[in-house]
Amino acid sequence: MRMMGRKGQSAMEYITTYGWAILVVTIIGIVLWQMGVFDFGSRVTPTYSGFSVLTPSDWAMVKAGAVCTFSVELTNGAGEALNQTRLSTGEVCNVGGGPAGPGFVAAGQKTVCTKVMTGCGDAGHSYEEMLVVEYVRSSDDQAFQSAGVIWGNIEGA
Repeated sequence: MRMMGRKGQSAMEYITTYGWAILVVTIIGIVLWQMGVFDFGSRVTPTYSGFSVLTPSDWAMVKAGAVCTFSVELTNGAGEALNQTRLSTGEVCNVGGGPAGPGFVAAGQKTVCTKVMTGCGDAGHSYEEMLVVEYVRSSDDQAFQSAGVIWGNIEGA
């Protein structure tokens, strides 16, 4: 009877030792994963979240040297003209070939906002860009914002 008790204790010590080792390795793996050690240029599906009146229809982050240029094409879904359209960082959104000039977007028309930045990561890696677009309704000169987040992959020039 005594021999059976010693075998059980030995097996229990064996299982406990390996259990702790597996737990420690798992925790270290999770910490390294959260730190981005295993991020080998992970690609994401380009999408966006948020935005109200001015919604993104196309966007790209292009890296050339140490500088990235983020361009987003926004569609006016307000049903009326908007003017003084700009990013909250100060860049004016220009209408591609529009006769009214920079910052004016007719109903249903598209405008392109561009933001230049440094320290955006390497080509092939993913990005997440928070945008706040400020605009004024032409009908009553009230100021509004359309905000959201855009995800995508950095492209090389």
